[in-house]
Amino acid sequence: MVENSISPDIVTYNSVVQGLCNFGRWKDAKDLITGMVDHKVSLDVITFNILVDAFCKEGMVKEAEDVVEIMMQRNMSPDVVTYTTLIDGYSLVGQIDKARKLLDSMPGRGLKPGIISYNSLINGYCKNGRVEDAWSLFLEVPRKGCADGLKLFKDMQAEQVIPNLVTYNTLLHGLCMNKQIAEAFSFLHIMEEKGVNPNITTYNTLIHGLRKAGKLEIARNLFNRLASKGLHPNITTYNIIIGSLCQEGLTEEAKNLLIEMEKSGCAPDTLTYDVLIKHLLERNELSEAKTFLDKMCRQRTLT
Repeated sequence: MVENSISPDIVTYNSVVQGLCNFGRWKDAKDLITGMVDHKVSLDVITFNILVDAFCKEGMVKEAEDVVEIMMQRNMSPDVVTYTTLIDGYSLVGQIDKARKLLDSMPGRGLKPGIISYNSLINGYCKNGRVEDAWSLFLEVPRKGCADGLKLFKDMQAEQVIPNLVTYNTLLHGLCMNKQIAEAFSFLHIMEEKGVNPNITTYNTLIHGLRKAGKLEIARNLFNRLASKGLHPNITTYNIIIGSLCQEGLTEEAKNLLIEMEKSGCAPDTLTYDVLIKHLLERNELSEAKTFLDKMCRQRTLT
């Protein structure tokens, strides 16, 4: 374009930078930005945010920080997107306290964190096993003035703020992984009271949590009630329950559920067969194990 005397504008450059980042070509992206400066193209926040996002997604938070530093050196102020992206990046590499510090610093920089900023840190807390901190931050949201059309818990009804379904599911996952099953079910009831409809991911999380906590019968009962809630089990649901049945030594029930699964149009995957085959081998049922192994191989051939 330059050779043909066509001057690319900032939108064109940003598109190319995004493309390079999508293919992991960080050095080329940096070189292009240097070229943009040489051609006196005025860089904007979007240009830098593309790089910050790309580095953070790869866990390269030091490089992302360097980009933000360059922004500031050029008297360009990072925006809410910049900091929210960094919060995601810190959470990804386990630097959750740094993420919290960054969130807390935003108002002092003249920026108001949005619901996405809070959701990013809440998800980060849960993924790093810090459920209580997630709850604590969750309850701070209305006091920070982030109303965004959402509602919160009973003790925050006056504030009219709650998280979206993704955040609810993330919090439930954290509770279940910590075997806080009673708290998870209390949270489920709060969701329903607030008009947030649990989806199959919600119930998969609860069923898996029940299994992990050794409450296998309750897990199966919850599975059996899915239809009454208008939900259909998916491959994850079936795999959890089949694993639970095998764990209890209920081999026939596990095999019957596999048949039911196929009839419902949900094809077993490698994990389904692996669980069953391992269970049958442990019971020294070699012939049955071979039958399922052959079936798995045939299915792989067809797909």
